[in-house]
Amino acid sequence: MTVLTAALLPDPSSGPWDVPPAGPAAGAPVIDYRAPVAPVDDGFGRHRPGGLPGLLLALGAALPASRWGQVAGGVLGPVVRVMVPWLYGSVIDVAADGLRRRLHVRDHADDRRYLALPRQAAAQARVHVAAALPADGVFVDIGAGTGLHTLAAAHHLGPRGRVLAVEPNAATRDRLAVNLSLNPIAATVTLAEEAAGPICDGLVLATGARKAAATPAWDAPPPALVRTRPLLDLARAAGLHRVDVLRLGYKAGADLALIPFLQAAPQALRPRLIVIDRRGAKGWGVDLPATLALFGYRACGVTPDALLFQGDAAVDSGALWEPADWSLVAS
Repeated sequence: MTVLTAALLPDPSSGPWDVPPAGPAAGAPVIDYRAPVAPVDDGFGRHRPGGLPGLLLALGAALPASRWGQVAGGVLGPVVRVMVPWLYGSVIDVAADGLRRRLHVRDHADDRRYLALPRQAAAQARVHVAAALPADGVFVDIGAGTGLHTLAAAHHLGPRGRVLAVEPNAATRDRLAVNLSLNPIAATVTLAEEAAGPICDGLVLATGARKAAATPAWDAPPPALVRTRPLLDLARAAGLHRVDVLRLGYKAGADLALIPFLQAAPQALRPRLIVIDRRGAKGWGVDLPATLALFGYRACGVTPDALLFQGDAAVDSGALWEPADWSLVAS
């Protein structure tokens, strides 16, 4: 779990939500990454186990996202998650559904879930995202992690497609870049190293299961400071002129990034489909589905991992919304 505490150094000059400027934010650190047509890292597979761990991985990777596959995965998944790292190690190469990933299962929960059942990991959400993305579509992934959704979208898109992956954790972002390099991807992927949310130049980024927002004392390793910028600034800095699908992977705090974006974004940048991690619902400061309805979004689906909202009409409540607190909790 990565904890972001966004209450340290807010910019006092531009109000509580820092209405984005007309152009890109100055100095916004976004990096265009175009993966080559062939994988760069020819060492993929050197972290692929054989023997019993390899057999367990193959069995898990063979289970589909169907009902019977999920039943079998409920039995096999925990065995794979525990036994494979114990027998082999914490860095493991996995290939499934045409995608290669290098997983770090010791310190990343999503990597552990993918290790056990790669074809079932957020499978329904990935299907919905792919269905909403044309070949030249634009996908924005907030809290991209090591790339489960970023890789799937980039693999689906054609050469004119764009992906903006926002991941403030430097170590996690480096792993995402490695996973991109392992795959032949035609789309352009832009990596943003700032968090999406209220403007803050001193946001605490701490990792570890025992970390909590606004905790005054920290265990090792010491926390790092990163910047937070409005999502609209990040989109403009990446040169995006439209958004087809927006995914928010925050375990809480999706409202802090999303609602100000919808208030300030032009109609062209409002996504047709919004995918929100449902595990963060208890951390929302508002009734997010009801608030999204004010902007013309209706609930269009629920998966085990996510809530889906489709934009049907150009609706603007005109109301200014402010958060109850300034904390973000992201995975």
